[in-house]
Amino acid sequence: MDISQTIFSPPRAIVGSFVGAILIGAICLTMPWASSNGQSVGFINALFTATSAVCVTGLVVVDTGSRFSFAGQVVILILIQLGGLGIMTFSTFFLSLGGKKRFSLRERMLIQDALNYYDTESLFQLIRNIFLFTMLFEAIGAMLLLPSMAQEVGWSRAPYYAVFHSISAFCNAGFGLFSDSLSRFVGDPLVNFTVMMLIVMGGIGFPVLHQLWRGFWRSGHGEERVNLSFHTRIVIRATLFLIISVALLILFFERHGILAHLTWNERFWAVLFQSVTPRTAGFNTVPINRLREPTLILLTLAMFIGASPGGTGGGIKTTTFVVVISSIWATIKESSHTVLMKRTIPSKVISKAFAIFFLSLCLVVVYTLLLLEIDPRFSITQVFFEVVSAFGTVGLSTGITPMLSPASKVLLSILMLAGRVGPLTIVLALAQAGAPPPEIRYPEANVMVG
Repeated sequence: MDISQTIFSPPRAIVGSFVGAILIGAICLTMPWASSNGQSVGFINALFTATSAVCVTGLVVVDTGSRFSFAGQVVILILIQLGGLGIMTFSTFFLSLGGKKRFSLRERMLIQDALNYYDTESLFQLIRNIFLFTMLFEAIGAMLLLPSMAQEVGWSRAPYYAVFHSISAFCNAGFGLFSDSLSRFVGDPLVNFTVMMLIVMGGIGFPVLHQLWRGFWRSGHGEERVNLSFHTRIVIRATLFLIISVALLILFFERHGILAHLTWNERFWAVLFQSVTPRTAGFNTVPINRLREPTLILLTLAMFIGASPGGTGGGIKTTTFVVVISSIWATIKESSHTVLMKRTIPSKVISKAFAIFFLSLCLVVVYTLLLLEIDPRFSITQVFFEVVSAFGTVGLSTGITPMLSPASKVLLSILMLAGRVGPLTIVLALAQAGAPPPEIRYPEANVMVG
């Protein structure tokens, strides 16, 4: 086997690119010039912040708006943009600007693995459209946020605040410059709608946006309409279902809780916003630590599912969740095939979905046990919520992040990386050393289960 192919395999290259960006970001944020008071925040805090930014999580151990200088905040913003779009995507885009119009086989494999996109015919067009979508949505988002930001910080600082929150929202990062996240805007329709729109657009996945854009472009030019792919239809349906169902459940659980003291306008936006933000965004318009335990568990489940493949979010992904549920339902019905929307799901896809689900669940359980042992002063609900938030690259917190011990911060940093690149990618990156084992088929044997 070619050693270079093993060292620079797609999983290892993806993990390595994220680790490299995190380390460079951590070194920058450790510098005194990155701090508002000229004193370093310390390497552990800088490492945690850089990891949270590159992995577009949003968990913070020091307040972004008050503890970091303007230069430090710009570093965080660059890390968010890099992590949201993916380092491989950035590299490929700038290579194309330099005149490169063709990808080698290895480059194609890297990009396809990074984006979870395997249509080689339109790969170059997808890369260009990713940047087009990103700049377009972030620019529109910044313009829509500008008036509300001006009311809070004045017109002189409003453009910077609007751009920062727009990029953070589209990349599903959850980093904000206000100490209360977006709680002061709980009843502001424009801020709520804009941030939710950015979160959803960034979370449904660039391949889906690419196909929707092609369909919109053709219909606008009178061309033949583009039929949505099976993947796109699943993503859209799953996204709408999760948003609506979570919103209704939050409304039910918090009817006598945190929603009781809000106006009907504020209730509507608060419920809708909190149903969207667990999709790996991390912003909140109500204090998370004041939510009831049933609501926290509900948000934890939503964070575990996360966004969709090829997007800026984390979690096991909506499509993984749909495939696992469909397969379980097929097993209950004793069906020999898993059928979804009149299509049979390949057994290879089902196996991969269950592997992702199981590895993710194991990570969450192990990390919860470790953090409970290291920081026993926090309840299991708080720790479990924090762990899933880190794994799902969400950034929602009950407020315990700054109080975690250095060991817990390092562990959560590793978990955020695993959640961003995917647990299966991490395993493949570690496993791809040496020649693959020979394919040997052994006799079948039955075993009693259930």
